[in-house]
Amino acid sequence: MIKKAIYFLLFAISFSVLGQTEQDTTSLKVGIAGSAPFYINNEKPEGIIPDLWREIAFNIDRQYTYKKYASVEEGMQATTNGDIDLLVGPITINSLRAETVSFSHPFYDTELAILAPVLELTFWDHLKPFFSPTFLYAVVLLLIILTIVGTLFWLLEGRKFPDEYSKHPVKGIGSGIWLAIVTMTTVGYGDYAPKTTPGRFLMGAWMIISLIMATSFVAGIATTLTVSSQQEKTIKSLGQLEGKRIATPSYDKVLNQIRNVGGTPVPVKNVNEAYNLLLEEKVDAVLYDVVPLEYVFSNKEKKNFELTKRNIQPQHYGFIFPLNSPLRRQVDLQIIQLREDSEIEDIVTRWINTKE
Repeated sequence: MIKKAIYFLLFAISFSVLGQTEQDTTSLKVGIAGSAPFYINNEKPEGIIPDLWREIAFNIDRQYTYKKYASVEEGMQATTNGDIDLLVGPITINSLRAETVSFSHPFYDTELAILAPVLELTFWDHLKPFFSPTFLYAVVLLLIILTIVGTLFWLLEGRKFPDEYSKHPVKGIGSGIWLAIVTMTTVGYGDYAPKTTPGRFLMGAWMIISLIMATSFVAGIATTLTVSSQQEKTIKSLGQLEGKRIATPSYDKVLNQIRNVGGTPVPVKNVNEAYNLLLEEKVDAVLYDVVPLEYVFSNKEKKNFELTKRNIQPQHYGFIFPLNSPLRRQVDLQIIQLREDSEIEDIVTRWINTKE
């Protein structure tokens, strides 16, 4: 009786193991979506994602077949419907998507970059700072101060020495202003010099004040000229998107960020569409994931464009699974191992440097 029980137990265990082995070797239905260089839609899928998934599938000893999707949204729907076991691609991890699907451990960290035409500064662009409200306010304030000081010189000196200034208020104040100007510019008194004690006291005070003012004013002009010479019209930051048309993927967070700085987002389906809009001058710049943008920029007609990376909107890519998928744990372990070994970075670098 005991022997029969042992045989039955061994048979049950063997059957369970065989059943598990059969389940594990079932070919996976893998959805794939995205844009180059992550996914290149040839007859046989190529790119970063197929290379990465090949490594993972080999390590977990699973066969698979691909099912291609035109967009991540279509692939997500297929995942939730149970049509595929997982969806692979450059899929941005976010809270909205995580409500209906399960994400793998991030396999790649990225950001957005800006691609824009290189624009040279014109002569007017160099002069424009001198017509800014701040600069004009400073000039008006200086003229007011000179007028006040000139009037004081005329009141203290002009009435006692009308031959040197003038009895007429306009001419007298004008002479006082002239005295204030030549004193401020350290040219010297010229035709006029204070002779009364109050006049000399005013002159001494004005010499000190005007020295500080002149130094500050010259420093301000120098700063304006320096900033003007270093200023660029080429779009390189989010702050320069005001009033511009920007081609970008249809991520709500990115679209809102462009609107918040006064730009007009132009949603696109892929990076090639964005690049073509830029070539046709239908948009002023492209704001897109850095890897696809860098790849298309290196392979397309260069024109006179500049690619800027400034840690804009960091993002994380992951694979999508149905909720509570037992496969996710296996894939997570492989992703972590491949990241630790820098193999994913090597795959990305190899494809970015690959010419079409």
